[in-house]
Amino acid sequence: MSMYNDFYMTKINYLFCSFAFFIYIFFSITTSCSTNKNLVQEQDYQDLFEIKTESKTTSISLTFAGDIMAHTNVTRMKDFSLIYEDILDITQKDDLTFTNLETPIMNNLDYENYPNFNVKDEYPKAAIKAGFDVFSLANNHTNDQGLEGIKSTRNFFEKYNSSVPENKKVYFAGIKQNSGEDFTYQIIEKNDFKILFMALTEIYNSPSYRSWFDIQGTTIKNRQHLLEKITKFSKEFSPDIFILSIHCSEPEYVRTVTNTRKNFYHELLEAGVDIVWANHPHVTQEWEVVKSDKTPYKTKFIMYSVGNTISGQRYRRNYVNPEASREYTGDSYLFQIKFVKTKNIVYSENINSILITNHTDWNGNTYIKIFNQDFIDSVKSPDKEYYQKRFELMNKIQGTTIWQ
Repeated sequence: MSMYNDFYMTKINYLFCSFAFFIYIFFSITTSCSTNKNLVQEQDYQDLFEIKTESKTTSISLTFAGDIMAHTNVTRMKDFSLIYEDILDITQKDDLTFTNLETPIMNNLDYENYPNFNVKDEYPKAAIKAGFDVFSLANNHTNDQGLEGIKSTRNFFEKYNSSVPENKKVYFAGIKQNSGEDFTYQIIEKNDFKILFMALTEIYNSPSYRSWFDIQGTTIKNRQHLLEKITKFSKEFSPDIFILSIHCSEPEYVRTVTNTRKNFYHELLEAGVDIVWANHPHVTQEWEVVKSDKTPYKTKFIMYSVGNTISGQRYRRNYVNPEASREYTGDSYLFQIKFVKTKNIVYSENINSILITNHTDWNGNTYIKIFNQDFIDSVKSPDKEYYQKRFELMNKIQGTTIWQ
C-alpha cells in the first residue's frame, strides 16, 4: 500500500506542478501582451513629444460657421460690416474661416428675398472683410437666378482674387467653370499645411442648370460613387486635412440626426475625409469628435448641421414659446479646430464651440452676437427672459466623442 500511495502522491504532485506552471505562463503572456499594447500607445505619444520638441512645429486654426442667408431684414441694412462686428476677434484672428453662402451674386439685379435670393457684391465683400475666406457655393439656392446667376457668382470670386495680393485671396468650391465637369475642389496651402476642400449639395430647388454646380445624389449607387471619388482624391493629393462641405438632403428645422446619415458620414471619414461640415436644416444639430486607435494623432470631426450664421428666419422673437422649432434658426455655433503639424505628423490640439445668436434690434437690423451671459444682461425685458431661455436650450445641444 505504501508503494501505491507514493506513486499516486507523486502523480498528483506532478499534475499540480504542471497546472501551476501553465497558470504562470498564461498570466505572464496575458500581462505581457497588455503591457506591450499600452507601451505601444505610450511610445507613440512619446515619439510625438520628442518630434515636437526637436523639429519645426506649425499650427493652423480653422473656424466653421453655418449659412450666410440673404433675407430682407439683413440685406436692407446700410452697413453690412455691422453684422459681423461682434465676432471679428474670432474670424479675423484665425487662419481660415469657412461659411456657406446661400445666395447668388448679381449686380444687375436688386437684392431679392426668399424664395429666389440675390445679393450684390457689397454683401459678400462685407463677409470677406470680416474674415470669412473659404466659401461653399453648392446649395439649394445656387441656381436661384439661373445660369447667369451661377456664372456671376463664380465670376465675383475670381475677379476678387485677381484684385488682391496672394495672401488675401479667398477660396471657394461648388460651382463649375464649365457644364458637366467633375467635382470642383480647392487646394489651400497655408502655414505649411495642405488642405483639400470640396463642396457639394444633395438638394436643389430647381433642376435648371444643375450640371453647373456640384450635386451628389443620395442613392446607394450615388454615395458609393462619392466614396470612390473621395478615396481617389485623398490618395492623389495626400492632404494634411481633407474638408468636405455637404448641403444635406434633410428636413429643415429638424434637430435630430438619422442613423443612416451618421453611418454615411463615418464612411466618408474612412474614405479619407477629416472634417465633414454639413448644413441645410438651418438649425444646429449634434456634432461628433471621432478618435481612432489606428491614427492616434489626428482627431476627425463631424458637424451634422451648424445652423444659420446670419439670417432672417427668426425675424420676430417668439416670447410666448421660445422653444418653438423656428426659434432655433436664430442661434448657432462657431466651431474652432486647431491642428498642429510636426515632421509631417498632423494632430488636433483642441476643438472649441462658440455660441452665437442673431439679434434684431428695434430698427429691424440684424446682427451676430456672441451668445453669453454678458449679452443676455445687456438687453431688457422681455428680451432678457427670452434669450435666457434660448441660452439654456442651446446649451443642451452637445457633441460626443466617438472611438473607432
